[in-house]
Amino acid sequence: MNFLCVDDSATLRKIVSMSLTQIGHTVSEAENGKLALQALAVQKPDCIILDINMPEMGGIEFLEERAKTPAWKSIPVIVLTTQDEEPLRAKAMGLGANGFLAKPFQKEQLQATIKQIVGA
Repeated sequence: MNFLCVDDSATLRKIVSMSLTQIGHTVSEAENGKLALQALAVQKPDCIILDINMPEMGGIEFLEERAKTPAWKSIPVIVLTTQDEEPLRAKAMGLGANGFLAKPFQKEQLQATIKQIVGA
């Protein structure tokens, strides 16, 4: 499967990428929601791993924009953020996120969430 990891932290993108490539997936990266939308215009991933707090366009704004394009709306999204508050979780899920994980995370947690949501 092909994943798009959207996070302003290069270190976190690398950790997610390594966790997924170790089990046979490919990972593209974007530093913020705006660049993620540009990436979606070129290639449709099987799943998006999304941070909430990012410069230029954060995760909530990305989810709002993603919802406007039917072809993108069907792509599963797993939010991976340091903000583990219930109102934020509810808002992200209401905007179409399929999963929500708090940082720091264990790679097994991420892999299990992915398996639950996309079956990979």
